[in-house]
Amino acid sequence: MPRGRPKKATLPVPTPGEPETVSTPLPDDDFVGSLKQELARTQAASGAKSGEDLTHRAELNKRLLQDLWEVHNQFEEAGIHLAIDPSQTLFATFVEYPTRWTFRENFDFGAVKTIELGDRATGWVGFGFRAWYYRSPEGRSRLRAIFEWCDGESYHRYSGWMRMMSQAVLYDALDEDVNVRDLHQVLRDVVVQWYAAHLEKTPEKLVAHLKEKYPKGSSYAKESYR
Repeated sequence: MPRGRPKKATLPVPTPGEPETVSTPLPDDDFVGSLKQELARTQAASGAKSGEDLTHRAELNKRLLQDLWEVHNQFEEAGIHLAIDPSQTLFATFVEYPTRWTFRENFDFGAVKTIELGDRATGWVGFGFRAWYYRSPEGRSRLRAIFEWCDGESYHRYSGWMRMMSQAVLYDALDEDVNVRDLHQVLRDVVVQWYAAHLEKTPEKLVAHLKEKYPKGSSYAKESYR
């Protein structure tokens, strides 16, 4: 009887969903253990640094939110509708809306990276103040505050109606070096002009003031929801 060909050895195929077997490291190979230790030290150092930065940022964000909420209330008294982000329902507990309130203890103020006060009045969508944190090329955290406005709309064949946005840079500094008095000064200047523009029912003077007094920021196209 002819003898058949010997069968080839086959490797076991892992069953889907089952973990593959991990080989045991060689006794003299300390790569895994040393790597875990290094990563743990790196994480601890990063966590400590982040905690310091976020503590400072939390206090700065509280001040900004308090200031912008007061601006919101002053505009609302004149029938000018603004919206704050993050929402007041997240960071504040109201005893008597909108003037008597306290900060929520369970809100993480240090985690807030962007604060915005946007215009929601008819014909003013796109106008607003925004402050956000970013990393410089050197890896340092900075705070930038801008005022943004809409320069009009244009129709694009493939993307539809787009709003043309422009910015004026009001303030930019390392977040650890932010001078609240200086920030208040530029905020007061812009808020007064913003308020006056609403009373005059035209943004022309406001835009002219921003272009004349402050450095030009980014310009970009943004989708217009019609």
